[in-house]
Amino acid sequence: MFCAISGEAPEQPVVSIKSGNLFERRLIEKYITDHGKDPINSEVMTVEDLIEVKSTPSSVKPRPPKLSSVPSILSSLQNEWDSVMLESFTLKQQYQQVRQELSHALYQNDAATRVIARLKKERDSAREALANVQAHLGTTITTDAVAPAQEESMEVDQPALPEQVINKLTETSNTLSQGRRKRKPPTDYTSAESIQTFSETSTIPSMHTSRSPGITAVDVDASGHNILTGGMDKHVQIYNKQDGKVVANLTGHTKKVTAVKFRGQQNIEHDVAISASADKHVRVWIPGGNKGYQVAHNINAHAGEVSSLSVHPSNDYFVSAGLDSKWSFYDFESGKSLMDTVDQENQSGYSAIQFHPDGMLLGAGTVDGVVRIWDVKSQSVAANFADHAGQIQALAFSENGYILATASKDNLVKLWDLRKLSNTKTFTLDEDYKVHSLAFDNYGQYLAVGGSDVRVLKAKDGSPLATFTDNSAEITGLKWSPMADSLLAAGMDRTVRFYGAP
Repeated sequence: MFCAISGEAPEQPVVSIKSGNLFERRLIEKYITDHGKDPINSEVMTVEDLIEVKSTPSSVKPRPPKLSSVPSILSSLQNEWDSVMLESFTLKQQYQQVRQELSHALYQNDAATRVIARLKKERDSAREALANVQAHLGTTITTDAVAPAQEESMEVDQPALPEQVINKLTETSNTLSQGRRKRKPPTDYTSAESIQTFSETSTIPSMHTSRSPGITAVDVDASGHNILTGGMDKHVQIYNKQDGKVVANLTGHTKKVTAVKFRGQQNIEHDVAISASADKHVRVWIPGGNKGYQVAHNINAHAGEVSSLSVHPSNDYFVSAGLDSKWSFYDFESGKSLMDTVDQENQSGYSAIQFHPDGMLLGAGTVDGVVRIWDVKSQSVAANFADHAGQIQALAFSENGYILATASKDNLVKLWDLRKLSNTKTFTLDEDYKVHSLAFDNYGQYLAVGGSDVRVLKAKDGSPLATFTDNSAEITGLKWSPMADSLLAAGMDRTVRFYGAP
């Protein structure tokens, strides 16, 4: 047996009850006097924690040596050696401790470097996105904010749209943005006083089937004569208001229809329609066939329920969004997805989506209450609005492109100024009020809110103008007429209602 400190056979062996190791008595007692702990496991230790090991035969302890003799010199050397061994042992422990501390410090430094690099990348992306938003809105950004981003920019690979598509988006944006923001309503535009006199003027009852009742989505074509609806019964219907009948009852979806849109083409009798469903499919319907319309494209681009659709202002493209946290950009003619953008930061999925009036930005609401503003060309997030506490139920851009209205399950309707990227107004609805639809009129004067009932607010200050409670079930879709002299509301009671002045 050997001493755990010196590595030599001990003259007076003792065992520590703390660690169970063997020591030379004089070495361990000196270590305990200096440090007060076991040298192996660093537990608090006293001399009483040492157990003497009996050895046979035992030798008689020699007399204390004198300094003038050879034994005294040997004793001094022995003491010196003991001190050196204790110091060497202490240095070894300190060395091991320093090595561990250094390895931790290097690891923390490496982690901090990675975090800083990621934050710089996110900062550069945010600055670039902010510059894009302000460019689209016709405002400027200070050079102080842009310069650092240019100096420390980091390259990020992004999926790219075809060049001809980007050119089309840019051309459309430039054409639509000219004069829009300063455009004023015509003199004969419906006034707030006239809105206050609105009442139900007509209805279209018994839409879709009664077995799975409810209209889940609605749209109106450019002529104002054809009404497109989607229902809980998995059907898509086109109703002609002039003829007073359903001109097309389109089947094929295997689950409820979640969104419908007309392409928006002008001066044509029968417009192209699109529909989305909980069956993960998007269908493009074109005039023709025995039912008046037929399927041109049946698109399966999502891994989850397709929750929303929006048509680009050019009327050549459209997007779909789903609960798989992806939005896809399609061409109407080919029905092919030109771009699939998956939001890595949003795992809850999208519940609402809409193009900005100029077509360069895309507003998307998530199930976890966040509204993201996407730059369509770069597929980057230009802004995040995260003040809602529930799923985003609806969103709508004002026609001038400055204001975004959002509604969620927290019974709040919020207005966001896209120039300042901030919440400017919040309208608190009744505690049990359910919002499913928002709609600005063509000049951004009024905001219609559809849900438990239909309410019309003055967009500037949120003051109530009218409330309609004729519905017997929740309202799921709203649509203003071009001059705001009529408001269409469709709901789960299978009825399309029209409100206007008497």
